[in-house]
Amino acid sequence: MDLLVEPPLHPTAQKLVNTVIEMLRTTSYNNIKSESVLLKSGISRGPMYHHFANFEDLIETAQIQIYKEFASEAIQELVDAVNSIEDPFKAREQFGKVFVVKSNLKSENDLRLRVGIIHNAASIKSLREKLSRTQESMTLEWIKAYNLCVDKGWADPKIDARAVAILMQSTFIGRVIDNLSKEQMDPALWLQALLRLFDSFFFATALAHRTMS
Repeated sequence: MDLLVEPPLHPTAQKLVNTVIEMLRTTSYNNIKSESVLLKSGISRGPMYHHFANFEDLIETAQIQIYKEFASEAIQELVDAVNSIEDPFKAREQFGKVFVVKSNLKSENDLRLRVGIIHNAASIKSLREKLSRTQESMTLEWIKAYNLCVDKGWADPKIDARAVAILMQSTFIGRVIDNLSKEQMDPALWLQALLRLFDSFFFATALAHRTMS
């Protein structure tokens, strides 16, 4: 079973979550009120409390969906590429395409939201528990992708897979840090550096063999 796949929410619950996600893109989570969500979604209070333990549970569920949206799609495409492509250089090319597309689609606001959710989790235990489960599932998928590359002889088995998984995920936090700087990096050069990082881990052995041949 795919670790990133969870049972879908009931349509009513998902509509409430979608409403909160839309509001979170322009409003701080602590400024969102239940009355506003119910009015905007057209759903009454009874169904909301049927699907969520309380209003905070709804807000947290929305934050978790935002947090994993980009990462879950990207890592699943990477795992699929490694599973379906036997040529490491074709797989490497597919890796690059995935991140070019995902990087271009992801807005600065979405990236800031992810960092904000991490910040919120530091002081909200229930959110932290939800986030820890989601984060671990993402890390395990990255580990899966790396180990698949090791099994195919593309990556170095001496490198700890979990360390690679955490390092790769941390690169996206760096985008937010750069956005706070007065002088910001060129997105194309960031992508170039990111792909070099991929080469250093996921395709290091394959690239070394090509150089030697």
